[in-house]
Amino acid sequence: MPGVVISTSVRTGPSTATVRESSQLFVVGKALRGPSNKAVLVESLAEFEDVFGGYRADSYLHPTIETFFEEGGTRVHAVRVVGANATLGGIALNNSGSAVMTLTANGAGSWSQDVDVQVVNTGSAFRVLLFFEDEFVYTTGTVTSSSQAVGRINSSTIASRYVSAAVNNADLLPSTLAVTALSAGAANDASITDAQYNTGLGLLNDALGVGAVACPESQSDTMNGNLVEHANEYNRVALLAGPESQTIAQAKTAALTVQALEHSEHAAYFYPWIEVPTSISGITRMIPPIGYVAAKRALAHNQSGAHVPAAGLLSSSRFVSGVKFDINKISGDELDEGFVNAIRVIQNTVRIYGARSCSVDTDNFKYITQQDVVNTVVSEAYRSLEDLVFSAIDGRNTIFSNISARLVAILASMRDTGALYPAYDANGRLLDPGFTVKCDSTINPASQLNDGLVKARVGLRVSSIGDQIQIDIVKSNLTTSVV
Repeated sequence: MPGVVISTSVRTGPSTATVRESSQLFVVGKALRGPSNKAVLVESLAEFEDVFGGYRADSYLHPTIETFFEEGGTRVHAVRVVGANATLGGIALNNSGSAVMTLTANGAGSWSQDVDVQVVNTGSAFRVLLFFEDEFVYTTGTVTSSSQAVGRINSSTIASRYVSAAVNNADLLPSTLAVTALSAGAANDASITDAQYNTGLGLLNDALGVGAVACPESQSDTMNGNLVEHANEYNRVALLAGPESQTIAQAKTAALTVQALEHSEHAAYFYPWIEVPTSISGITRMIPPIGYVAAKRALAHNQSGAHVPAAGLLSSSRFVSGVKFDINKISGDELDEGFVNAIRVIQNTVRIYGARSCSVDTDNFKYITQQDVVNTVVSEAYRSLEDLVFSAIDGRNTIFSNISARLVAILASMRDTGALYPAYDANGRLLDPGFTVKCDSTINPASQLNDGLVKARVGLRVSSIGDQIQIDIVKSNLTTSVV
């Protein structure tokens, strides 16, 4: 009837409009459905569920994504991983026993049985309708050829969540078909190994940018090594954790194993697991802490920059309700000395209480934020300098000036936000702004320029983190002075 209709809903996800590329999370894991051959960008839990389905008891991917968005995360590139020899369900749309079109489920697994298809043929035209879990989701509308129907299905963001289409016989139209389910595929999730997860990491290519990478499904030393290798190759940081039952001693041993890896400055290790709500009221679940850590990292990057750690007051939880093991000051110090970042209950809220990397080079990479800043410089330089590729080398040093100007602009901006540490003398005079840029003839001889190679050199001093505050309190009696 006429009038005003108002509906309400609940929004989860980031509360800030600023979304920096470096705040992204890259993650691989098991899901109910969806493609397993590409990375999918999602910016809310609802978007994730539209593509990959809802909660499943034998996977940590869904609750990790949920925790990420509930705790203030922004963007996730997710890859669904399936087992070896996984199969896709599907159905052939026929005419007189001959296949005209084929619909194939968009992703392996038995979930394809929940997709139904109906064909309505009017003689000279037809339409294809799709249903998911008995709900109507899509129609091609009236089309006059199988090629036209296939084009509409494959170009539809809705239809392609469920199926892809292919033409078998362009000269025929499919016959009328009552509502019929696709055949069942098989995900073979029970056979998934670290090798499959590592293959999934390969789909998170460098074109997607910088950020943090994680695999909530596996906490093995092998997978941790794969994540560190990936992080180094793609200028990202790896967020690592051990199994749920891991003790403090075992966490320190695992972190020590990571320290022995090349490029361990790209990794940070967190302990223990965290407690989060489930869809059943009053029921909680323990999950790896990486979704929570990634969310607070995203919050820090979006609010201030890559140099701000995902720790302390900023990391106060609003969705995470507890931790697997209570960490006190003594055990927290023990973890810190072992290059493990503790997750603690402070003032009745869960907080991250560490920002260490796993690097033994503590002069340069004690904190994971220091690698994050370097990664951000690399990413910004790639993006800014790409426009200068194929510039003429004209003999007037124009290209040197352009490269230098763009690099200085990147570094000066980061200095202004506090990511870089300027140096001053005893009289307060600026010695350097925290960075240097060199691109001139001294590092670009004519013989090198003749081959089309132009070099630049950047030096930077990354800001550290004040993770300890020490105060000396001296008591005086009534007959002595207060000092």
